[in-house]
Amino acid sequence: MQTLQVDTLATAVVARLEQTPAELRRGITRLRWSNAGHPPPMVLHPDGRVDLLTGDHHDRLLGVDPDTPRREAEISLSRDAVVLLYTDGLVERRDQPLDDGVQRLQRTLAELAGRNLDQLLDDLLARLLPDRPDDDVALVAVRLHRQDRPRPAEAGPNLIPPTVCAPPTITQ
Repeated sequence: MQTLQVDTLATAVVARLEQTPAELRRGITRLRWSNAGHPPPMVLHPDGRVDLLTGDHHDRLLGVDPDTPRREAEISLSRDAVVLLYTDGLVERRDQPLDDGVQRLQRTLAELAGRNLDQLLDDLLARLLPDRPDDDVALVAVRLHRQDRPRPAEAGPNLIPPTVCAPPTITQ
């Protein structure tokens, strides 16, 4: 915010999926994230359990203090886990606390476990949004498919730009 010379406050989540060759062989991926006052990301595990990714701390919003230290948290994820990031328009309502909306999303996500990613997101929007939303809504979701089998159709084409390193392959 200081570099851009923008005099405003903003929330943000920055998340990154990471995997070493050893983790690839074991079928796990790490999610590393930092949260500056944004609603917490969620992970839908293959067994239907939903984790709210709050980490051990809450960093200040962007724009409050440019010297604010930013911290990261990390979780290991198994194949078929779904990582969900979303804007506050999905969970925030004028007539209820934000925590209530986040809990409602967490419960609904658990109820929708097992659906393909497109259907999961469509059903989340259908169940959680009012007829006339007060705010914009954006969802970013990633399902971690098995990497020791052919790529499923749900994952879409495996198109990697030539400037991006190819992911490691499993060797037996």
